[in-house]
Amino acid sequence: MKKFLAAVGAAAFLTVGLANAEQTLYEKLGGKKAIDAVVEDLTNRMMNDKQLKRFCGNVSKDKLKTNRELVAAFICKATGGPCEYKGKDMKEAHQNLGITEKDWDRFVELAKQSLNKFKVPADVQKEFLGAVAGLKDQVVSKK
Repeated sequence: MKKFLAAVGAAAFLTVGLANAEQTLYEKLGGKKAIDAVVEDLTNRMMNDKQLKRFCGNVSKDKLKTNRELVAAFICKATGGPCEYKGKDMKEAHQNLGITEKDWDRFVELAKQSLNKFKVPADVQKEFLGAVAGLKDQVVSKK
């Protein structure tokens, strides 16, 4: 009986370990509601940031809502979630904004603050920010 219980316990442990290893970044972030909350917090930070508010500070409430929904849907889809993103590709969406390297760095800093606020674990933050870093060339303007 002890051997049977030990075998069942070991199988359960391995199953949980494999399930955690196969978790998508979307799941690690906490799903749609968590992504929505982080995007809203990040957008608020950007609107109140002296350097980045020019990108969203003078936007109507409807446009702001639409932008938040697009960003959240993009993140959801890009991290393995079930959402459908219907916006422009990143290069097209950002090409006329004049985003600098300094702006990008500030955005990443604010994103970290938002992720910390919602207690996203450091390893998940690193994975997420690593994925975001892959978009930098499409977002930052070339001079």
